[in-house]
Amino acid sequence: MATLTQTDSVPSVPEKRKRQSTFTALHNPNFRLYFGGQLISITGTWMQSVAQGFLVFSLTKSEFWLGIVACAAGLPMLFLSPFAGVLVERIPRRTLMMISQTAQMLLAFILSALTFSGTVQVWHIVTLAFLLGISNAFDMPARLTLVVEVAGRDKMQSGIALSSLLNSAGRVLGPTAAGLALVKFGPAVCFLINGLSFVAVLISLYFMKVPYVTQSVSNTSALTQLKEGMRFAHADAMIAPLLLLAGLVGFFFVPVMQIMPAFADVILHSPKEAYAALSTALGIGSVMAGIAVSGLAGRLGYGRLIAVATGFSAVATTLFAAQTTTLLASLMSVFMGLFLVLQMISLNTTVQIAVPDQFRGRVLSLYSLALLGLAPFGA
Repeated sequence: MATLTQTDSVPSVPEKRKRQSTFTALHNPNFRLYFGGQLISITGTWMQSVAQGFLVFSLTKSEFWLGIVACAAGLPMLFLSPFAGVLVERIPRRTLMMISQTAQMLLAFILSALTFSGTVQVWHIVTLAFLLGISNAFDMPARLTLVVEVAGRDKMQSGIALSSLLNSAGRVLGPTAAGLALVKFGPAVCFLINGLSFVAVLISLYFMKVPYVTQSVSNTSALTQLKEGMRFAHADAMIAPLLLLAGLVGFFFVPVMQIMPAFADVILHSPKEAYAALSTALGIGSVMAGIAVSGLAGRLGYGRLIAVATGFSAVATTLFAAQTTTLLASLMSVFMGLFLVLQMISLNTTVQIAVPDQFRGRVLSLYSLALLGLAPFGA
C-alpha cells in the first residue's frame, strides 16, 4: 500500500529547486512533438470557445444561459475528476488522451454540422458542453501527468511552464482567428476548424515516445486508491492549502472569463469585435505570464509569487469590471491574464513538485476538480 507521507525524494520547499529556463524542455524531441500538436489543437479549442459564447448569447440574449453552458461543461469535472485520477494511474496517459481527444473532435464536428444546417438550439449546445465536460474530466489529469512523463522530472518545471504557455498562446491565436472568422464566416466555421485541429494532436500523440513513465498503482482496488489519494491530499501540509486556493480561483476568477460575451455586448455594445479584443488581450497577458514565470519564481519563490499574483488578480478583475470602453477593458484584460496565469502556473508547478509519483494522477485530478469543477457554481 502506498504511504500517506511524502517520500524523502520529494522536496518540501519547492523554492529551493534549481532554477530552470522556461524553454529547457524543448530540448527534448518528444516534448517538441507534444508542444506542436497541442499548440494547433488548443488554438482550435479557443476558437470554439469564443464562437460558442457568441452563439449562445446570440440565440438567447441571456447571461443566464452563458452560465448554464458553463455549468454543463463543468459539472462532469466535479463528479468524475476523483475517479479520473484513479483511471489515469491504471492505464497509459497517452492512450487516455487519444481517446478523449478523439471524442472532443467528434463533438466539434457535430456542433459545426448543427450550426451550418441552421438547426442549432441552445439545448444542443448545453448537451454537447456536458459531453465535452465528461471528456475533459479525464483529459485534464492525463494531460498534466503526461507533461511530466514527456519532459522528465529534471525538466518538469520547464514542461509545466511551457504547457501553460501553450494555453496562453492558444488564447491569443484562437480568439484572434475566431474574431476574423466570426465576422466573415460565422461560428460554424470556427467549430469546423476546431474539429480539424485535433488531427494534429492525435498525430503527435501517435508518434510520441514516452520515456519517463510514472509508476501505476494497480495492486489495490480502485475505491481504495481513491480513498488513499483523498487522505493524502487532505493530510499533506503543502498540497491541501494549494488545492483550496485552486478552488477559490476556479470559483471566483474562471467564471469572469465565461461571462465575457455578455460583458462585451451589454457593457461595451460590441458582441463580436469587443469580445474578440477582450479574449485576445487576456491571452496576451497569459503569454507574458508564461514567459516571465521562471524568472519571477527564481527571484521570489513560488510561494511568494502565488501570494503576489493572487492579490493583483483581484485588483485587475475589480478594475476590469469598472470599465465601459473596449480599449480600457482590453488593457485590464491583459493584467487579468498576466496575474491569473502566473497564479495558476505557480500553483500547478508547486503541486507537481510536492506530490510523489505514486499519487500524481489522483492529486492532479483533485487539482483539476478544484480549478474547473467549482467554476459552474461561480458561473
